[in-house]
Amino acid sequence: MAVRVLIADSSGITRDIMRNHLECGGCQVVAETETVAQTIDLFRTTRPDVVTLDTGLRSANGLEALSLFRMIRRESPKTSVVIVSASRAPDDQRIYLREGALECIVEPFDSYGLERMWRKLSEIYPELRRRDEAASGR
Repeated sequence: MAVRVLIADSSGITRDIMRNHLECGGCQVVAETETVAQTIDLFRTTRPDVVTLDTGLRSANGLEALSLFRMIRRESPKTSVVIVSASRAPDDQRIYLREGALECIVEPFDSYGLERMWRKLSEIYPELRRRDEAASGR
């Protein structure tokens, strides 16, 4: 069974990059969202294994990504959350990591950040590791 992913990002380009990267790695993208409201609705509907969450995501009522992140962790502690941020500030990343984010990757993406994400995902979801090993001939 494929690892199910919800991509929550305000940028269509970033969603495209993440979708391609995740699908090539064997994940199934079950939904893409660009607002907090859409993310809440589709998170509750699809119950993904992983959420990639843009820290710049906002809503009309002021709910921000950190509040959304906390809601996801509270409602589904087993869901892995990968934070996607344009901020390189270590304090911003530490907040999410301290509260249970699987990984924080910084935009623009580089191979190091994406590789860190895959390493952490494959520790939790062995089916990704097996697929990665098969692709590399190990």
